Amino acid sequence: MINPGKNNNHRISAADTALIAAILVIGAILRFWRLHDIPFTYDEFSAIFRTNFSTFGELIEKGVKVDTHPAGVQVFLFYLVKFFGSSEAVVKTPFILFGLVSVWLVYLVGKDWFNSTTGLVSAAFVSFLQFPVMYSQIARPYASGLFFSLLMVFFWTKVIFHPQRRYYANLAGYVLAGALCTYNHHFSLMFAAMVAGTGLFFCPRHRMVPYLVAGILIALLYVPHLSIFFTQLGMGGVEGWLHKPRYDFLLDFIRYIFHFSVFVYLLVFLLLSLQLLWWEGTAPKSRKFIIISLLWFLLPFLAGFSYSIFRNAVLQYSVLIFSFPFLFFILFGYFTTAKPLHKVILVTLVAAIVIPSLVMERKHYTLFYTSPYRALVAESKRVTDSLGQYNSKVILDTKQEINRYYLEKLNCRNLPFDDLKAVGGRNRLLAWLGRCRTNYIAFGCISSSLPENYPLILQKYPYLVMHKSYVGGDFYLFSKISPVKKLDEYFYAAVNTFEPSLPEWGFVKESQCTDSLPIDGKKSFHARPGAEFSPTFYVPLHNLMHTENDVIDVAVDLRLPVVFPAAWLVVSVTSGKKVIYWDSTPVSDYISPGGTGRVFHSLRLSDTDLRHHGLILKAFLWNPVKSPYVMDNFSVRLRTGNPVLYGIYRKVSLY
Repeated sequence: MINPGKNNNHRISAADTALIAAILVIGAILRFWRLHDIPFTYDEFSAIFRTNFSTFGELIEKGVKVDTHPAGVQVFLFYLVKFFGSSEAVVKTPFILFGLVSVWLVYLVGKDWFNSTTGLVSAAFVSFLQFPVMYSQIARPYASGLFFSLLMVFFWTKVIFHPQRRYYANLAGYVLAGALCTYNHHFSLMFAAMVAGTGLFFCPRHRMVPYLVAGILIALLYVPHLSIFFTQLGMGGVEGWLHKPRYDFLLDFIRYIFHFSVFVYLLVFLLLSLQLLWWEGTAPKSRKFIIISLLWFLLPFLAGFSYSIFRNAVLQYSVLIFSFPFLFFILFGYFTTAKPLHKVILVTLVAAIVIPSLVMERKHYTLFYTSPYRALVAESKRVTDSLGQYNSKVILDTKQEINRYYLEKLNCRNLPFDDLKAVGGRNRLLAWLGRCRTNYIAFGCISSSLPENYPLILQKYPYLVMHKSYVGGDFYLFSKISPVKKLDEYFYAAVNTFEPSLPEWGFVKESQCTDSLPIDGKKSFHARPGAEFSPTFYVPLHNLMHTENDVIDVAVDLRLPVVFPAAWLVVSVTSGKKVIYWDSTPVSDYISPGGTGRVFHSLRLSDTDLRHHGLILKAFLWNPVKSPYVMDNFSVRLRTGNPVLYGIYRKVSLY
């Protein structure tokens, strides 16, 4: 039985009012800053393109069931776009408001559970950190889910711990907010179930029946969505592009929350120290809320981690936003000071450290506000206007629907470009390049583009004139003619011509090389029948790389016999007996049996896990059928990659 007693935390002092108002105003400025310049992300484009239906039933069948999210946000966007249009400002504003009201709710819950000092400090972090700021600016079910989750917790707290005040009104609010959580995101649904389950341990016995009825009502309100849920469940996860999480995922997530910043880490340490320095000799009013916060912060992570490891990968930073505010209650729930001066100092410290970190360390308003899709179209237009359409061609490896959106938006519908997917596979791209008669090729690509397209284009257009890096994409300008100013991004190259063989490929006998019809030069390596593996490039990776943004380009010239079933160019990274990375390119993607050509495979180091000791880079040709072939010019080169490709979610080391 809970004895609520007297609770003075419902009163808001003048100092608290001024501070939370300042936190909200600054949070609004951070979120609404240059509203019309905040670009749509790929996920937002996907959602908006799935609103172009004439009926609600068509929306559900073709716009919701094909996705992996509940229907709530998609239905909301359907009507928002239908009545108000699809501009960035219109679509994003409701979600920014969801994010702002969430800051207010963090303050109210923190104040109720602990005291106003904890509420203010926690609200300040949620107002200023990039994680909540950025997801408030994205029209997806994250800011809305954060709002619904906190609103549910707000009413749940009233129902469980303050039942003497407006009990049934709060119970109705709890049911409504809980139902909205279930329709918003599967992780907010899970969070609602966790909150409901937690209440069973604290609900007064004589209030248990209404509480259980409320839970049943939330479940019943979700029943109309069950058919959609089971349809989406059959689709599986998003493992096609999302990797299974590492065991230190939670630590990475916390580092991400705190901007990967030494200054923010020190701020948190200082605030923890001030809890001891300003300790007023009284314990927090309830340690149970620390335990609840710990459980609510950890359980969604553990559930997502387990599901990702044992079934399909679903765990990513965004799905933990619904529970992340409770991290601040864990950290700052032991503040007992109520002095206005102390509160001013604490909020000022958070603002003075976190906001500059958001702007300068995370470069939020530079990186996040630059859409690679927009930039690639705009840069292509500038290049063709400067060089002339007769002298330059553009090829884009992006998303066709998004290209059309920016061609219309930037008034360059007549931009001549080829879509890489329309061109075809690797060998067709080579053929396309071979047919080009222009002196320049502009190539724009997003992060999912194959990195070997870079050396493949260089084979036909050997001079790099321009490289612009964006979060999520790159723009290159290649030339056939030597320019006055050219770029060379390669800083390491080992090319084995087998005249003689280089030591990085191990010991290769001279008798294994042939001077009879070599591919290039005087000799080439001749793999006799029965040889499954070619000579292997074998070098410690850290001896070669400069940064984790580097890209490794491997290439080899091959002459194949008329009968040649299959072989693969393999690149791997190992640590002891553990394989960290293994991938390959089929030789048939470039060369047909009886033909001669060059095979490419590239590894973007930022796509693999480099946090292991003794990493070894290997490159070799795997020929499981053990057919004969001739090999030459086996090259391994390293170049500087895009330092901000994943800068939204990783530490920004250089820009």
